[in-house]
Amino acid sequence: MSNPSHYDVIWIDKGIVIDKTTFETIKQTQPDSKIIGYSPDWMMGRHNQSRQFIESLPFYDCYVTTKSYAVEEMKNAGCKDVIYIGNAFQKGFHRPFELSVEEHEKYDCEVGFIGAYEDERAESIKYLADNGIRVDIWGNYRWKEFCDGHHNLMFRGTELVSDEYCKALSGCKISLCFLRKMNKDLQTTRSIEIPACGSFMLAERTSEHLDLFKEDEEAVYFSDNQELLDKCRKYITDEVARRRIAEAGHRRCVSSDYSYHGRIRQILHHVLNG
Repeated sequence: MSNPSHYDVIWIDKGIVIDKTTFETIKQTQPDSKIIGYSPDWMMGRHNQSRQFIESLPFYDCYVTTKSYAVEEMKNAGCKDVIYIGNAFQKGFHRPFELSVEEHEKYDCEVGFIGAYEDERAESIKYLADNGIRVDIWGNYRWKEFCDGHHNLMFRGTELVSDEYCKALSGCKISLCFLRKMNKDLQTTRSIEIPACGSFMLAERTSEHLDLFKEDEEAVYFSDNQELLDKCRKYITDEVARRRIAEAGHRRCVSSDYSYHGRIRQILHHVLNG
């Protein structure tokens, strides 16, 4: 750019505290700039909103959502252009790790889950534990209380910092992927990060998951607790199938460029050349 005070794009991540007067100033001082909004959350849910956010919607040249069902909702709320883009992984960070002996001892488990406590998730995990499947959990302290006293539940800690997160995924024979019901999720960040780390993903069956990864080839899915249990029992002992599916899921992340770099290229192409 020849003019250092001019911006082609102004990118705003989940701008729930930005007042409409700020957008008016941007439009006045940067009339040719494209304002792009982005959030991985369901922004039409009241728990994700603010007055400032709702008032600012007409100012965005494009809003990017990872929720396919939110496109029309956001248009109806005042956005002139809304596009759906899937979740992503960070190149160089979300990747398979070769674990050391000490790291194997620290992270290895048959079935693992990393994430916040929710009642529906707890119910499914307890179903597994009650039926003989050991589940190791990293998350908030609600999980510690949940795990206490059950011989098939193990609370592994509250924080996985930096590479620890990817190494924990690498140590799971089966990585569970539950969706956040209050966001009406059909996919989540874990949906991409788990395969990107080369881990075998067992996820809730949804239309978006099926679009992202071929069932039983690049990921495995379940629709209820009994199917979840059946799939765990099947794949815990089938190392060949687990490795084949995990490797195929990782290849799909790379070949389809589910990275943030790839997603942002799609967004910028749409906004600047659409």
